[in-house]
Amino acid sequence: MRFLEEVDVQTVHPRRRRVFRRGEEEVMVQWGLAGRRVDRGIWWTSIDVNGAYIVMAPSVEVLEVLEEQPPTSW
Repeated sequence: MRFLEEVDVQTVHPRRRRVFRRGEEEVMVQWGLAGRRVDRGIWWTSIDVNGAYIVMAPSVEVLEVLEEQPPTSW
């Protein structure tokens, strides 16, 4: 992903703040559970619900899809 604008976000736990700058690149994911729709409006820095930085999709552009898998159940 490449950031299209400056984005100031923080994690849930532990509380950490990060500012992504315009032009910065980051590997991010979209994920979901089997049988449920994947939310395409947000991107995550990891699948760790508490530790991930969550960014709204209009703030980034996809450069390359590294891997694509259908949602699975836990």
